[in-house]
Amino acid sequence: MIHDYHLHTHFSCDADASVEAMCRAALARGLKEIAITDHVDFTPEDPCYRYFQAEKYWAATQRCRGKFEGALVVRVGVEIGEPHLYPAEIRSLLAAHEYDFVLGSLHWADGRPLFRSSFFDGLGLDGGIALYFEELARLAEEGEYDVLAHMDIVRRAAYRRYGLRELDLRPHEARVRRVLRVVAERGKGIEVNAAYVRKGIGDPGPSVQVLRWFREEGGRIVTLGSDAHRPEDVGRGLDRALEMVREAGFGRIAMFERRRVRWLNL
Repeated sequence: MIHDYHLHTHFSCDADASVEAMCRAALARGLKEIAITDHVDFTPEDPCYRYFQAEKYWAATQRCRGKFEGALVVRVGVEIGEPHLYPAEIRSLLAAHEYDFVLGSLHWADGRPLFRSSFFDGLGLDGGIALYFEELARLAEEGEYDVLAHMDIVRRAAYRRYGLRELDLRPHEARVRRVLRVVAERGKGIEVNAAYVRKGIGDPGPSVQVLRWFREEGGRIVTLGSDAHRPEDVGRGLDRALEMVREAGFGRIAMFERRRVRWLNL
């Protein structure tokens, strides 16, 4: 185990564990470094809309930094939903404290929830995938983030709607590469998200093929994240995620401190 850069605590509306509980779980899994990345959402339809309590979150993470110093490196991050749509709110949030890491994620596209089968209503599979990557391109170009979270999250809706455990994105290669190219040109990164493993959907995502496309487009920054919302899921699936990074030809993975990249050679 190397690191887990996508973890949620009770400061997210969909998790119950304390920051300390997630830290202890990380230690038990043999992790050396983690990033707590609780949800920050300004989209009114989102279940986590304005749930995040920045000051209490900051205090809790700082306490755990002190408690686990020397045993576990605790990075303080956030996962911001639809960051391209709320620039003023995000500037205010990030100016208040010196965060280490910012995930940018897309949970909604054209008012459609990417975590429900209804995302595909009236679109069909290919239409829904196209809509998703068009909106993700906007996020990649305009949003504030260090790394794109679960950039193939449309898999979740496709699994619920069509029972697909994997998505063949080759028919949408141009759209996907557009996103990856922008991310690379901006000096940003993508994560390999292992949540699909515990959800029974398949391998972590994006696929090795997409990771290779990212490298071909000049991408260098890749992080690993379990997207755990419970202590028992911390680190789950990261062994396979790391294998996929190697298969795609990357020789190192990225970690962050005060939003600056630190490299770990594989």
